[in-house]
Amino acid sequence: MNAMEQEIIQVETFCRQFYEPVNGLQQKEAERALIAFVESPDCLQKCQVLLERGQSPYSITLALNTLTKLCSKQPFLTVAQRIDIRNFILNFLYANPKLAPFVLQAATKLYATIIKCGWFDREKDEFLFRGAVDDVTKFIQGSMEQSIVGIQLLAALVTEMSHSGNGDSARSLTTHIKTSAAFREVQLFDIYKLACTLLQNALKNNATPTDDVRLGLFSSLLSLALACLNYDFVGTAVDESDDANTVQIPAAWRSTFVDPGHLKLFFTLYTSLPPSVSHLALSILVQLGSVRRSLFNSTERATHLHALMSGVRDILENHATNLGDAQCYHEFCRLLARLKASFQLSELMESDNYTAFISQVANFTMMSIQHLQFSHNSLHYILSLWQRLVASMPYVKSAQPHHLDTHAPEVSRSMVMSHLDMVAHVINEGVEDPIDDLGLLHQQLDQFAIIVRCEYESNCTVIVQLFERSARVYDDLLKKQGSAEKDILIEEERLAWLVYFIGAAISGRVAYTASDETDAIDAQLICRVMRLMSFTDTRLGRRKSEKLELAILQFFEYFRKVYIGDQSPKGVYSVMKAELGIDDELMVMSIMIRKIVTNLKFWGDSDNVVTRSLQLLNDLSMGYSSIRRMVKLDEVQFLLKNHTSDNFPFLGTNSTLVDLKCRTAFYASLARLLTIELADDEDKLEEFMRPIGVEFETLARLMGAAGTSLFNEREAKTAAIGVARDLRGICSALLNKTSYVLFFEWLYPKYLTVCERVIEYWYAEPTVANPMLKFMMELDQNRSQRIQFDISSPNNILLFKEICKVFTVYGSRILSLTDIPKNDMYAKKLKGVSIAFNMFRFALGGCYCNFGIFLLYGDRTLDEAFQVLLKLMTSISHSDLLEHPKLGQAYYSILDQIASNHIDFLNKVDVQIFLYILDSISKGVNSIDSNVNANSCQTLDNVVTALFKELQRRQKHPEQATPESRSSALQVYEMQPQRYQQLLASLLRIVMFEDGRNQWNYSRPLLVLILLCDRHFQELQPRIVASYPEEKRPQVQHCFLTLMDGVDSTLSNKTRDRFTNNLSIFRRELNETQKGMENVNPMLDWIAMRDELDKFWQRLNAEFAGSGGLFFEYG
Repeated sequence: MNAMEQEIIQVETFCRQFYEPVNGLQQKEAERALIAFVESPDCLQKCQVLLERGQSPYSITLALNTLTKLCSKQPFLTVAQRIDIRNFILNFLYANPKLAPFVLQAATKLYATIIKCGWFDREKDEFLFRGAVDDVTKFIQGSMEQSIVGIQLLAALVTEMSHSGNGDSARSLTTHIKTSAAFREVQLFDIYKLACTLLQNALKNNATPTDDVRLGLFSSLLSLALACLNYDFVGTAVDESDDANTVQIPAAWRSTFVDPGHLKLFFTLYTSLPPSVSHLALSILVQLGSVRRSLFNSTERATHLHALMSGVRDILENHATNLGDAQCYHEFCRLLARLKASFQLSELMESDNYTAFISQVANFTMMSIQHLQFSHNSLHYILSLWQRLVASMPYVKSAQPHHLDTHAPEVSRSMVMSHLDMVAHVINEGVEDPIDDLGLLHQQLDQFAIIVRCEYESNCTVIVQLFERSARVYDDLLKKQGSAEKDILIEEERLAWLVYFIGAAISGRVAYTASDETDAIDAQLICRVMRLMSFTDTRLGRRKSEKLELAILQFFEYFRKVYIGDQSPKGVYSVMKAELGIDDELMVMSIMIRKIVTNLKFWGDSDNVVTRSLQLLNDLSMGYSSIRRMVKLDEVQFLLKNHTSDNFPFLGTNSTLVDLKCRTAFYASLARLLTIELADDEDKLEEFMRPIGVEFETLARLMGAAGTSLFNEREAKTAAIGVARDLRGICSALLNKTSYVLFFEWLYPKYLTVCERVIEYWYAEPTVANPMLKFMMELDQNRSQRIQFDISSPNNILLFKEICKVFTVYGSRILSLTDIPKNDMYAKKLKGVSIAFNMFRFALGGCYCNFGIFLLYGDRTLDEAFQVLLKLMTSISHSDLLEHPKLGQAYYSILDQIASNHIDFLNKVDVQIFLYILDSISKGVNSIDSNVNANSCQTLDNVVTALFKELQRRQKHPEQATPESRSSALQVYEMQPQRYQQLLASLLRIVMFEDGRNQWNYSRPLLVLILLCDRHFQELQPRIVASYPEEKRPQVQHCFLTLMDGVDSTLSNKTRDRFTNNLSIFRRELNETQKGMENVNPMLDWIAMRDELDKFWQRLNAEFAGSGGLFFEYG
């Protein structure tokens, strides 16, 4: 037994230990061994041997997945190697059609990846990886199992071609779009027609298939057809789960889709197959119901809709038993929703069977609503149908009745009744409670809000009756001694549901359909909820219901949106005054604030109630006119003067992290209220900040005991987090000079030193350090130019020095953390670093400090902060910048800030550091993140502009051009000019070939690079021209000739604008080269041309890599 065979046996053992471990230690050891196998230099050869000789399905899957990753890296494998792997996989699958499902999935994924990566590879005029249909023909002609494998190969290929994968760079996304478009033009329709033909044949030969193999064949064929219809036809990469998505079928497919037999095929398949498979036929029908309207003319569209409606009726009348299957039911609900999403109500009404159709759908809807425990996830689709139908009623011009005034009220009432009936099952049987799923709850309430407005008066009469009955029962249960707890819980939750429904009904008010009568109905509903709230608040010391409280808060949120504001309707207040003595919105706001205060006092143990109460307070404090009226309320004045833990327990040191997060929103709201009448009243601010000052003193006392046995670290941490979040909330709301200056003078220096000590002591604790860093970031953010101290005040300089000090202390200490596991790196280090970057960026770009003063007086504060910044930036890998978007945005934003305002510092850094920064700029220029991309282009422009001016300066004054005076950028330019040449080529490629980019961003640095690398640019032009087809070369050459027309070397704004304009013309004329092709299919000719251009850029890339240049992304 040779070494290779022994290693294969070991790998199989490790795979078994990893997937079927005896204990966790064994699994970890096996994982380390498998990682070493995958990362070994000769893993390709080992994987091939493993596929040939492996016995375990786990080891075979490992080999397949490893090969898939290798094939995804195009430079790694040669074309010949990929052809060998493809052929091996085909032979392997043909000989072993009964593989385990996970092995088969990995094998088809590998095949699809090879085809996608090699789609444009060709030898002479023959494409090497475009024979997928021919590859599968042999499988289809074989046994049933082999046919299934062949069909799954095609399905995997279609899915792979449609989805972009990781999409972590502009190159991968651009290449995917190009490959996906070419596959759509060349093979996708043929594959779809093959799937439909095979389905027709299978249906004829097996009218009612029963055995698992034949069902597997139908399942595979339906999955293939569905994958074709789910294809991203227009390259927008829309999430396939988006149910508002239109299927953009190409015009070339039209003949198939206007054929009446096409829809009939899939309805027949649904009725002929068992539910385990037939749900796929319904999924296809969903897509067919979503085909773009412009594919049909008006007659064809009506025929298509009629066929869909007839099919739906047939299912409901004759084949409803299959809907007992959860998947079939879900897809059928989606089909109903797509009917209204794709067609107008008037079009539905024009169908001969509309009356029967809408009646049957209404019956189905009510039956579904009555069985909520089985259909909650699917109910959304049915309700969206009715929501759209009711919303369309005002626009119907036809004299024909739409019958919605009969059926929509039945739907809304069924919805209310079914939720009330379900409460008993939830309480007694412990089934999942839909009221706890807030996302689904709010979604359905939004739909109910529209539906209930159809025959609003009768619907609300039913809701009022149910509410009064439930309230009466609840009152009786609470008064009666010995009432069962379950009975009370049932009534509380029923009332909660009714409050939710009342709030939703009010929120459905639309101005153009509202009237005095509907406003009076709203008022009756509002009064009942107000009375219920008063009743429950009086009993908070004895009994509390979280679900009911959340419902009341949501009700207030709905009320606020509709009835509070300058332009809000006032019709409800006449009834509310008669019923409750409430005659305007100010009294309602007073009730809301009182409710919020009550909740904060009594519900400190409920994160949900506290969070929602604070959200309501925040929303109320955001209104321009409402906040000015609110601030005069006694309840608001109580809040401003009594925000202590004695009154609001969630502000105490025993609070949870969730409570601590709430404090930012709480104090932001209070500060907004405070500033309305603050002006320059220092005493008022002092009074407001007194509780915060007490917190600071407590924190300072606790930290004074650090390092001793008396130190209560948990209490100290909680106090530090609380103070940081409180201050951040207050500072975020101070948007004018006067209030900010008062706040800063209160904070500095007494309390700011405590903040610095917190960061210095707990720098390694992100739960403490990050909130404090965020406060410091907020403190130096010059919102609305609020940081404006008096001309005689040094506070602007002191503020900047404090920010630099915090940044230096935190950065230098966080760099000492070197043993952090990779999985914890972002949470424990990189997140804090990104906050620190933003904090320092706001300080540098705040325009409130003259940085020259530090140089003038020899103060090294700024220099020390810059040195720490460089160490932090170079400690971050480029992969981390791509993996963590917020970190990447913070990194490139501060780099842009330095290049814009501190380019001299950047030009003095060590050459190796400069090269690292230049490399990161190259990555950023190719990023698909628009913010990162813009910052990178701006940074590059500032860097090369400074270099260009330095060269001009040295030419004018050669006596000053000493070697020691060279900037880092100039040293790189002289020693490694290919670095700038590569950036020039990269920008030029992006401008020429990548869509959706901001050309202005690229035009600025591109002009300077052309002037810096003029000789290289002149050499590059004929090579680019030669890479085009011969008939296109004169046009391309003309484009290059006009690119620099009227552009001189002054880099003035006029010159830059002229070049930007030329670049737009250059880009537009290049795009014209794809038009007027002589071939039958211009798209294919264009793709072939792009393929040749890609190969040119690959060769150019290899030249740069060979000469020490930066490796740039091509695509």
